[in-house]
Amino acid sequence: MMTLNNFENNISSILLERGYDYFKNQSVSNLDKIDSGLWMADVHGTDIYTVEIRTDSKQIKGWDCDCPYDHGPICKHVVATFYAIVECIELEKTIPKQGAGKKKRNRKDRIEDIFKNASKEALQQFIVSQFRRDYGLKNAFIAHFAELLNEDQNEKYHTIVRNIYKAAQGRHGFVDYYSARTLTVQLSDLAEKSEELLVKKNITEALALCKTLIEEVPIVVYNMDDSDGGASSVIDYAFNTFFHIAEQAPPILKDELFDYCLSEYPKEKYHDFGFEDEFLRILPLLITLEEQEKQFLELINQQIELEKKNDFSDYRIVKLIKTKIDYLQRAKREDEAQVLIETNINYADFREILLNQAISKKEFNLAEKLCNEGIAIAKMDQHPGIENKWYIKLLEISEKKKSKKEIRKWSEKLYFDNYFDMEYYQKLKSTYSKDKWSDKSEEIINKLKGKNQKGGYSEVRALAEIFIEEKYTDRLLKLLQINSKKISFIDEYADYLKKSYPKDLLTFYEEGVKRYAKSTGRDIYNEAANYLEKMKKIKGGKEKVKALIQYFREQYKNRRAMMEVLNKNFPETIPVPKGKEVQKNIDSHLKLL
Repeated sequence: MMTLNNFENNISSILLERGYDYFKNQSVSNLDKIDSGLWMADVHGTDIYTVEIRTDSKQIKGWDCDCPYDHGPICKHVVATFYAIVECIELEKTIPKQGAGKKKRNRKDRIEDIFKNASKEALQQFIVSQFRRDYGLKNAFIAHFAELLNEDQNEKYHTIVRNIYKAAQGRHGFVDYYSARTLTVQLSDLAEKSEELLVKKNITEALALCKTLIEEVPIVVYNMDDSDGGASSVIDYAFNTFFHIAEQAPPILKDELFDYCLSEYPKEKYHDFGFEDEFLRILPLLITLEEQEKQFLELINQQIELEKKNDFSDYRIVKLIKTKIDYLQRAKREDEAQVLIETNINYADFREILLNQAISKKEFNLAEKLCNEGIAIAKMDQHPGIENKWYIKLLEISEKKKSKKEIRKWSEKLYFDNYFDMEYYQKLKSTYSKDKWSDKSEEIINKLKGKNQKGGYSEVRALAEIFIEEKYTDRLLKLLQINSKKISFIDEYADYLKKSYPKDLLTFYEEGVKRYAKSTGRDIYNEAANYLEKMKKIKGGKEKVKALIQYFREQYKNRRAMMEVLNKNFPETIPVPKGKEVQKNIDSHLKLL
């Protein structure tokens, strides 16, 4: 539930940053509470956008903004308005109501007065003086009004992006994490601007800006801390706008964009981060001639041959082949696409396509053959995950065939091969009658226990899950007793036993908490307090907890952090000083008199 108090926890850091900048720059004006739970405001961006926020006493119910942003459920203008509403509410709490006729003027009103009364020259002089102090402000100003510059479209945007990047660099040319946030906000504004230009049908300007971001930002990413993915998101945004331009481009522009994508794709700066895939996504939209199609498919073939020379390149090769298949299928050339799938059957992705086709046609012998061949290849290549996938498919086939024998075979194998996944245990169980299942269940239990009848930690957890499934509460209790040294294990399964065996469970907890609390550290003490709280909810637990806390206070009285945690979580157990205790007794006796 998103509220005005917690909205920052529900919105991405980049959008918060951009929205907060708008708010701090006084871009929100005419904020007004139209009705109970309805706020409206104007937000000054590339244009003036109207924002509507709907709230109730508990949460933010909804919002609307008439800006062109469509890359997510919320835009920076709405975020800026959230901040403005919070500020307005806080001001109402702290500032007494003005007398009649005394209306408090806000900073926005005062700024508007200055704009009305100051000369153009004075404003220009002030802005230029601020540029000398803040190079980033100058870059943001030029970027915002770039479409008004009478310069070469491509060159001006390249200069702007390079200047933004230069302003964010440190001594050694690297952009650190904190500077990266400012950098990505400015780059994101440019990406949004490209989309706004497209909405206004200014395709030439939008295209110039998109191409600049596509070409320049990958270079920036090499020399910055992009751990939050902000710069990569800018490239994705630019490519999305480029994609929409490609969709609606006239034939002459399509030809130009096709040549552009073809020339940019091979460049190394894209391949290190996977950005080159975006060109392959866009190129099919631009093909209008047979020669272009030939160039597109040849480009993919060349890249496949290059990838074959690299180690661990199967993923990239499969992706490239899929691009060809997708293109052929969209062109209604299903036969050619099918041949390509069959030709590449040794790759698991394409084998799976053929396998699913066989299953859908109920060609189960072929489907099983494809699985068994896949298992052999996966074993040879030492790919246990892919091998496991084919066993899952064999189970699916056995279910389609309704073969009880094979369902049992593959379910049991997959149970033991997949970290004792209960889904396979239950599939196996479903094939047995109730009277015969108990013997099979015991067989699995004994296999989990192993020769020493204890099993490892994974097996112990698997036994616990089986005992819960079969409602063997007495055996689950015994399992917890054997493994009582692991308090986390006790805690994980306590809910299944606290009604039937409260005393035993409290004993396990008591021994476990004592052992756990021997270690030091505030995190340890907080976790111990959590266990104590859970003990209180078990029948007879309050007395046990009280005694345990007294034990800790005496045993570890010199552990200041532990005492603070106990005092915070269990204030009722804080010892009363002797003098106060005596006075308390006297007061109680006087009341009786």
